[in-house]
Amino acid sequence: MYVQDTEDLLEFWSELRVSVHALREAYKEGLRGRDILYAIFKGQVIEWYPERNRVLIRGPIPQTDVPLHVACDYRDYEELVVVTVYIPNPPQWPAHLAKRHRHAK
Repeated sequence: MYVQDTEDLLEFWSELRVSVHALREAYKEGLRGRDILYAIFKGQVIEWYPERNRVLIRGPIPQTDVPLHVACDYRDYEELVVVTVYIPNPPQWPAHLAKRHRHAK
């Protein structure tokens, strides 16, 4: 299955699991579980890894303008797994850029 956007993710998966690694990374950033959920529900897919059944979502942290990146695996149709979360470096991800563009090899 190819995931186009966050609506695809949320439509097909009945369970959402946050990995221990993602929770540790969130804690380092001063984030809570609900911050991760908010970023997923309000964000958009900015990078696709279909060969790994993984997407990278960019969404806002609640009540801030700070973006949060959330990497999710969707190998199992029953469960969506948050693999890791992080606040991106500002120079790499300017606010006006929503999606990363890959260059042809």
